[in-house]
Amino acid sequence: MVAPTPVSALLHSSTMVKAGVYLVVRMAPAYQGTYLSDLVAVAGAFTFLTASVLAVTQSNAKRVLAYSTIANLGLIIACAGINTPVAISAAIALIIFHAVSKGLLFLSTGVIEHNIGSRDIEDMGGLVDRMPVTTIIVAIGVLSMFLPPFGMLVGKWASLEASTQLPLVALMFVLASA
Repeated sequence: MVAPTPVSALLHSSTMVKAGVYLVVRMAPAYQGTYLSDLVAVAGAFTFLTASVLAVTQSNAKRVLAYSTIANLGLIIACAGINTPVAISAAIALIIFHAVSKGLLFLSTGVIEHNIGSRDIEDMGGLVDRMPVTTIIVAIGVLSMFLPPFGMLVGKWASLEASTQLPLVALMFVLASA
């Protein structure tokens, strides 16, 4: 987490973290219908659940975003393990839309950190008065993670719908989303 903000934005939103996940999604047809497919789905769902819980416990803004990225990657991996056409479509949508939303949030967090001198969320009170434009941009980034018409909602909805084939994965999805 000590990387400069542009580096964090690039690494956590699109390039490094997505490369391995893309390969798992790309290889999903090779292990379709096998025990490995179910194992990948459960491991991804467990990662989604664990990282979501860890994200909520953080006070450092960049750490919250990093754990949120890990959680979303777990969701994408779980979709690869579920391995239905809906799940693979959800994984691809999540890869694309997560990169845009998370890049925006990492860059906005860097601007806030530069101006207030802290990454602590508790020190970010009153941003509407101090940095109104940045606050609006952060709000757009946050809202794009879970509201329509943004693609993250569509991807998460499709992943939840696809998870009905594996009840344990569906349970972890619901718990992580709560």
